Amino acid sequence: MALALLLMNIAATAVFTTTLCYYYGGWKKRHKVATLVAFISWWLPALLLTLLPVDIATTFYRSCILSNPNISLTQTSGVVEGPRCKPPLFHTDPAVFLLIWHVVYWGSQFLTWVLIPLIRSYATAGDFTALGKLKTALLDHVFYNASYFVIFMGALIYLIASRIVSFEFRYLKVLLITTGNTWGLFLVIIFFGYGLVAVPRSLWLAGNPVASLHQAYFCLSKRNMELNDEEDKLKELNLQIIEIKNRLPANHPLQPFVLTVFKQTQERKSVLGASCDPIGTPVATVDISNLSVKTLARMHRSLKATQQRCARALDLYNDAVQSALWIEDVNIARGKCFSPTFLREHSDSLNGVIQNFAPYLSTIMLRIRWYWYCYLRLWLLRVLALLLALTSLLMVWSECTFSVRSPTLSLVAGLLNAEAKQRDYLLVEVSSFLALGYLSFAVFYTVFHLRIFNYYRLVGNHHTDENSLLFCGGLACRLAPSLCLNFLGLAHLDSHLSQTTLTIPLSRIDSTAQPSTTIETTYTRFMGHLDIIPFIAKGFNVYFPILVVLLCLCTYFQLLTRLLHQMGIAELMDSPGYKLSVSGDSIVDDVIQDGRLLLRKERLLRSQARRIQSSTKVDIDKVQGFLLHLIFSEWTPT
Repeated sequence: MALALLLMNIAATAVFTTTLCYYYGGWKKRHKVATLVAFISWWLPALLLTLLPVDIATTFYRSCILSNPNISLTQTSGVVEGPRCKPPLFHTDPAVFLLIWHVVYWGSQFLTWVLIPLIRSYATAGDFTALGKLKTALLDHVFYNASYFVIFMGALIYLIASRIVSFEFRYLKVLLITTGNTWGLFLVIIFFGYGLVAVPRSLWLAGNPVASLHQAYFCLSKRNMELNDEEDKLKELNLQIIEIKNRLPANHPLQPFVLTVFKQTQERKSVLGASCDPIGTPVATVDISNLSVKTLARMHRSLKATQQRCARALDLYNDAVQSALWIEDVNIARGKCFSPTFLREHSDSLNGVIQNFAPYLSTIMLRIRWYWYCYLRLWLLRVLALLLALTSLLMVWSECTFSVRSPTLSLVAGLLNAEAKQRDYLLVEVSSFLALGYLSFAVFYTVFHLRIFNYYRLVGNHHTDENSLLFCGGLACRLAPSLCLNFLGLAHLDSHLSQTTLTIPLSRIDSTAQPSTTIETTYTRFMGHLDIIPFIAKGFNVYFPILVVLLCLCTYFQLLTRLLHQMGIAELMDSPGYKLSVSGDSIVDDVIQDGRLLLRKERLLRSQARRIQSSTKVDIDKVQGFLLHLIFSEWTPT
């Protein structure tokens, strides 16, 4: 039973990851190998985060068994059973967990440090042969890992010289894991500080119709500016390539490479449309005297990246238009009585089927949907935002107090210990899954909204390139182990952080016998502790809570947004009320007004397109009717 549930967990995480990868990347548009590696790099962290609650419940169950003097050991099945200790639903042998942690952790580390950088460089390389792309990927990989190798060797030499660790394999393995987890914990702190505040705030603003409308106008204007910038860059690149092709002699040895780059411009023209056509753009001067294969490879690489960004900007603009049209229609409908016109305009195929076969039911469904989108959904989002804000406060409190030994101030540890005392290990699993799930959602909410110089960016509806998919997969592999280690600290299941882990007596006869040994999760036994490097062990309980609180406060008061705004960059500052704080701010007001005008223009264009389509359909129906009339009149007997 336990093995079947474990396999179901593995299959469920695989299905979830497949759906997520398909939503962002898609299988048809992307390179198959890159998509497969991205899937594995997203699946392994999901597997780690969903199996850790099972490991925690199993640890509490083992503590109950070994603390009970009336245990009975079944040697045939290998399962330990006690009269007062009921095994959890997903109970699994620790040896199985140890094997899973080895495979998941070292597999994710191999992906992070070796395979993903190679495939990222290979996918974005502009070389014209597979061997050239592989050479470029290897060179990029060497430069990528050289800095990390120098840091690790410096720490290793210091620890060996200080006689903190000996030159043995088990110490080196734990040091390697600790070094990677240190960097991962630093990233977790940053993402905690943003995600724990941004998640409830985004829901609260989504439940505020006025704020959502201003945000939609602002986003539409920004997407339009991004699209114009990317189109200008692509036009300039296309002009350079066309000029090189026209000026280079036909018998030049570089002509085949130029034709390959030129073919790349023609292949994407049908996808990007005429907006990226270089016609009417000033002609750039290109020096072809220093032209080489490397220069063309760099141009090819830049062309592929620019085309991808231009296509992504176009898709983002179209999505922003759809979202703004919907939010504006909802705001207009809220000021009127029941008027389902906008619902009919945004209806899907299911509503059309209901309208054809059950008109009365369709009217009822339209009324329910109207009340849902105009009122009920908004209030539900606000209530959910308040609940998640309270949850974020509790998580921040637990992060700040997990190192306190007595009394237990960490709410996560107190909840799990109270449930373990009741021997309700299923509830331990559920509570651990929900708490770790919310922390993971806060962290990966930041990852999924991360944007680094418009280079790494996740965009839904199959608009994410392989480079961004692989980058986020590598980041997930780096964050998940550290996130699990942090959660074990919150649950007081890491003895070197809290000194309050589960203890059992060595003697089963005298429960007060000393010394005692500690029972920790299989994950902690595999990963080790953050106490090898002295400054990490001594300062972790101090700087970690302080940084989390400081980053949460910076996110709540939007310090970075205010700084960018003072530098003259238009940024929308959200307020928790019904109106946005944009009054008196000429920069933001201009951007919002520009978005409102853009939306009005798009609405007129779409209305004209619908009228043309309907008139064309009417004309086609008239022609078909006229032809049928001629045919039947011709065959009518006289």
